[in-house]
Amino acid sequence: MAAAIRGSCLCGEIRFEIDGKIGPAGQCHCSKCRKVSGTDGNAVFYASAAGFRWLAGEDLIERFTVPDGGGWASHFCRRCGSPVPLSDTNGKYFFVPAGLLDDDPGFRGYAAHIFVGSRAPWVCIADAAPQYEAGFDSARIDVG
Repeated sequence: MAAAIRGSCLCGEIRFEIDGKIGPAGQCHCSKCRKVSGTDGNAVFYASAAGFRWLAGEDLIERFTVPDGGGWASHFCRRCGSPVPLSDTNGKYFFVPAGLLDDDPGFRGYAAHIFVGSRAPWVCIADAAPQYEAGFDSARIDVG
């Protein structure tokens, strides 16, 4: 990637920048991602923590941990409610909702669909990306 890509929440108060390699976009169809996004899933990609920078609004980030959710949490802007990037537990990469991007990341389509075993019954996956019944091994994530 030649230039940094920027992203922001709906109200624009939380802003970030990613410089360097990012992972391809995937679509998670688990029930938690459906609830947090309000859609049929959550389009996300991974970015190296080394190339991720908060530009503004980090103090506006709230965290909601799902009771009995096995540690699953959602980070969001407390002003507008937009989901925002969150770091993995090891601090190696950020999980970035693709809809937050203000710039073109360069990828097209999804590289994979995960947790399709729990997708909503009304969802029809129409692209040719691989589908995984559950998640995937995060050790395979290569973002530099």
